Amino acid sequence: MIYAVKRIDEDLDFGCEERAEDTPVMAVVTLMTSSGEEVTVKAEDAMLYERNINEGDKVYFDEENKLEKI
Repeated sequence: MIYAVKRIDEDLDFGCEERAEDTPVMAVVTLMTSSGEEVTVKAEDAMLYERNINEGDKVYFDEENKLEKI
């Protein structure tokens, strides 16, 4: 399935503690389906930069269940 990236926000939900140093920085990605349904997923921020995924891009989930830009 192909999604449109509606929004990318920094994941600030660490519970009662701060993010551990060995934990990657995560982003909350809001995706929109072709039928208008919103889906929210967490993705590594560095991976989004590596794959040049930005708001407005079309993406899909690859075989490792990670976002891939079309």
